[in-house]
This record gives sequence, structure tokens and C-alpha cells, in this order.
Amino acid sequence: MSHIAENKKKTGSGRTLRTLELRYRPVFDIHLNMAIDYEISMLINDKVMGVMLPKLFVPIAEKSNQIVQLNLWEVEEACEAIKRCEEREADLNSIIVQISVKSFAKKNFVAQVKKILDKHGISPDRFCFDINESILEAVKDQVMENIMAFREMGLKVSVNDFGLEYTSLTHLAHYDVDYIGLHKSLLDGIMTSERVQNTVQGIIDFCKKIDTQVRVDGIESKEMFDLLNKMGADQFTGSYFGEAMKEKQIN
Repeated sequence: MSHIAENKKKTGSGRTLRTLELRYRPVFDIHLNMAIDYEISMLINDKVMGVMLPKLFVPIAEKSNQIVQLNLWEVEEACEAIKRCEEREADLNSIIVQISVKSFAKKNFVAQVKKILDKHGISPDRFCFDINESILEAVKDQVMENIMAFREMGLKVSVNDFGLEYTSLTHLAHYDVDYIGLHKSLLDGIMTSERVQNTVQGIIDFCKKIDTQVRVDGIESKEMFDLLNKMGADQFTGSYFGEAMKEKQIN
């Protein structure tokens, strides 16, 4: 495994130069009336280069086929975080992990995830796997099989960034997922544009008809939250609910 997927890289003296770390962004759930679900993201903390965000190293990991190991590392680290939060009685209900198309296309990915969960004694319902809508056609048969297998385990599945690509609502109905995540670009002008409001309302109404909850990204104010809440959205992320934090900041 190359330096990208290493958890820690040290000098000869043992001083840590680079660490692969997770950050936790709160997700407010209207049904729980609190933000105790967290969406995780990776970053590299390099003593020389500084903080490297996912957009800088994930594409490299995708091309070098290391992304599968990174996704499995995220699941492993998240399991350990859940246990540590339980020990200190911090409120962490479930964790949302963004999964690459290359990981989700692997036939043995479900088995690999199950092995990690079993190892740590973590229930699958503590996780939600977030897949990009572009995955839905990339490897359709294997994706369908893995979605079904994960949901049978009790692990939730969501499709994120809906609206960024061109997947139709009718097409989306063929995929049995728990959540649809609306891309924040869909919210541009929503506070003033009736047309945007009607578009978003239509998507939410359709999702309700197929028994799929809606997660909305990019909530920046109470007014925006109140509007999307009134429309019937179920989960919310954005600066209004807090920025990404370290695990120890979860309380």
C-alpha cells in the first residue's frame, strides 16, 4: 500500500510526519430532532505540506485502485470511533460514509465490510453508505446486488449529489435506497425563486411516494432550514448545523 493509504508515516526518529484522519460533519435528523448522525470525510495532515483535502488525493487513489483500501479503512476507523464515543457517552447515532464506485463494484466488498463490523461488534444499522448517482449506471447489476445485500444486513444506503448529474426521478425509483441526498446546487435561489421551490418540492414529494427519505446539503440559515423542513425533507447538513469536526469534539 502506498503512502496515500497509510494511516501514519514516520521519520526514522519515530516522529509522525503524515496522518490520515477523519472529520465528522453533523447531520440533523428531523425525526430525531437532533444532530447525532455524522457524515465522515478523510483528510491527510502532513507536517510539511499541511492539510490535504480529499479532492487532492482521492482522485489519485481512484486511479491507483487504492480507494477500496481507503474506504475499508474509513469503515474500520468509524467502528473504533463509535466504540470510543460509547465509552465516553458521546452522542453518535450513525455514520455516513461516501463509497467509491470502484469499491461498490467489487463483488466481495459486502463481505469485507461485514468482516470489519463483526470484528468490532458494531451493528450494520449504525452505518449509511453514500454512493454517487453516477454509480447507478456505471456497474448497474453489481450495484443493485450490493445495495440489496447491504440493506438485508440492516446497513442503510443513500444516493448523494442528486441533481448534479442527470438521473431522472423515474429511473431513481428502480433503486431501493433509504435516502436521496440533494446536491446543494439545487438550492440556488430557493429562498426567492418559486420555480426552484416547486422543483425541489416535486423531488421531495416523489421520494415520499417511493418511501425514500431526503437529505439536503447546503443549509446556511434558519430560514432555509424552516423552508426545507416545511417541504418535507428529513435530514439536513450545512454550516447552520456546524462544520466538520474531530471525533473528540463530538459530545
